Amino acid sequence: MSKITTQHQVYVPAATRHSYGEFNLYGKLREVAVGYSQNFRLPVLTEEVKATYQSVLQPDLYDLCEKAGGQLLSHASPSFSAALERENDALIKAFQDFGIKVHQAREVSEEEIAACQRTNVFTQIFAAEPIWVVGRNVLENVWASDMSWASIAPVRELHLPFIDGDNHVLHYTAPRPSLNRDYIYEGGDVLNLGDGRILVATGPSSTNARGAEWVKRMLEHDGYQVCITEVEDTGIHHLFAVMCVAGPKLVIAYRDAFPNGLPEFMDDFDVVWANREEALATGPCAVMLDESHILMPEETPALNRKLEAKGLTVVTVPFSHHAKLCGGMRCKTSVLRRDIH
Repeated sequence: MSKITTQHQVYVPAATRHSYGEFNLYGKLREVAVGYSQNFRLPVLTEEVKATYQSVLQPDLYDLCEKAGGQLLSHASPSFSAALERENDALIKAFQDFGIKVHQAREVSEEEIAACQRTNVFTQIFAAEPIWVVGRNVLENVWASDMSWASIAPVRELHLPFIDGDNHVLHYTAPRPSLNRDYIYEGGDVLNLGDGRILVATGPSSTNARGAEWVKRMLEHDGYQVCITEVEDTGIHHLFAVMCVAGPKLVIAYRDAFPNGLPEFMDDFDVVWANREEALATGPCAVMLDESHILMPEETPALNRKLEAKGLTVVTVPFSHHAKLCGGMRCKTSVLRRDIH
């Protein structure tokens, strides 16, 4: 059995080669993959899609889907598609300016789409969605709808060289749901607090109770303490869209998602509260570059000033068009390597 250690107050069940994985969310970032946005096809608003996602679709996206569902975004709205690319390039440049190695997931082929799902409606924009890594645990998502299933392979391929070369890494795929959607697990509902504690959220449009219990069992095998909490339904998708670990014992959180304050499990944490406008602008979906630098959207200036008052250096990029697609910088970023501290 692997020796369990704590390094600089970070819980490390077994260290991996080359700093692969995320044993905390604020150590020095070394290598990332970002999503591919040029082939985004607008979902058709079927009853299934409405039942699962209607409450979290931003008005601009919902209107586009009503008018042009099934079309490539680049055809339906060239200006929107071009703005996404500009934001994508700005994000990559911000990472590279900080010395971070950046990969872009390749484009999914038509054959992969046809083999993986019933329709050709999917998105590759948000590279964190297919795979979420907690310490050395690689957890592949399973969605309520199959609209993103084909996006797994291009992200997995970037993780596999690290996984295949290290017998300390544990690679799991969540159970695929039956027709009654018994298992729904999405990695965006799992936050590693860094000290051996994990917060897992359930909600109406993402991870359900059975999916949360599955990830709890997987991580408890590795010695983590896991708390499952039900986040208030605010029409914002995923835990990491309403809470971000911004350093040891510090989080950004959207107040309406936690009307009674942070879960008791986190009573030793300080919190910087975001309002609804900031949450919709994806302020709580940030990326720590290291323990003192945080990557934030430029559309949240007041929240950014609060973080600076906590001693953080804020680096900003424009991200308003990704926000209209219900995703932030952390959704866009799959972390491959981050230092333990």
